[in-house]
Amino acid sequence: MELNTVRASDDPARPRATDWETYRAWLTIKWAEFLASNCSEVDVQRFLEAHPCLLPGASDDVGAGHHGPVLWSVISQPELQGLGRRRIPDFMWVRRDTAAVRPICIEIESPSKRWFNPGNQTPTAKLTEALDQLVEWKVWFSQPDNQSVFLKTYAPDFNRRALEPQYVLIYGRDDEFRPGTSHHPDHGYLRSKRDFMRRSNERFFTFDMLRPAQDAERYGTLTRTGNSWVLKGLPPTFTTHPLMSDLFKAVSDPEPALQSVPLISDERKEYVASRWRHWRSGSQRDQTNQLTVVSLGGGE
Repeated sequence: MELNTVRASDDPARPRATDWETYRAWLTIKWAEFLASNCSEVDVQRFLEAHPCLLPGASDDVGAGHHGPVLWSVISQPELQGLGRRRIPDFMWVRRDTAAVRPICIEIESPSKRWFNPGNQTPTAKLTEALDQLVEWKVWFSQPDNQSVFLKTYAPDFNRRALEPQYVLIYGRDDEFRPGTSHHPDHGYLRSKRDFMRRSNERFFTFDMLRPAQDAERYGTLTRTGNSWVLKGLPPTFTTHPLMSDLFKAVSDPEPALQSVPLISDERKEYVASRWRHWRSGSQRDQTNQLTVVSLGGGE
């Protein structure tokens, strides 16, 4: 039987993705402007869905997993069976390597929330509540039945590997701990106190600590509805690649998400949608052993 061949495009006239440095500079300014606005937690969720490269875990800086995330994406508000909607992570990377699957569960709070109470320097009630959220996830992941469900749902191709969750809290602003802006007389002491509050497998970030990570220039944002995946966001640096076959299989239509991608032309949006269909078609035929994928120049 003659094999079908699906090739990457090497057309020099094709509309190109935005280069990383242009996107990084633009996003750095937009992020600073956004944090200076009166943004709610819902606003923050939407902004980070559009720009997942800002999230901890986009590179292997949290929890390792140097093979990158499952489905080349961060997952927005992933269901953890048995936890109510108010107790699930705001975001989750499912990174992996040859040794383990490493989910990184992320809790975001409002940038306006304070870590410590003025005067007595005790943790605020809001901070205590956020830290309890991380404990809820730890308890959930400690149950073998939940571990099995998680791997079948989010990493079915790696369900025989160890599961090593990590937990991230993004909370407040740096000005609480800076000379001249802090409302605490002993802000240096409270910065140290904050760092010592971390428990095992936890990382704390303020919103000011988030920076664009180039490792994530191809990563999108997905959400799961029932047994289906929906694409919620892509960066303007996104380029298709034959190794992304699992993403193309999971999401049939990227066009709704493409409409809100900044810094690219309508022609580029149409091109990405067409290449998505191209690789999706190839991935489906590959399942019947009738396809050879040839990568020219690494993608597109």
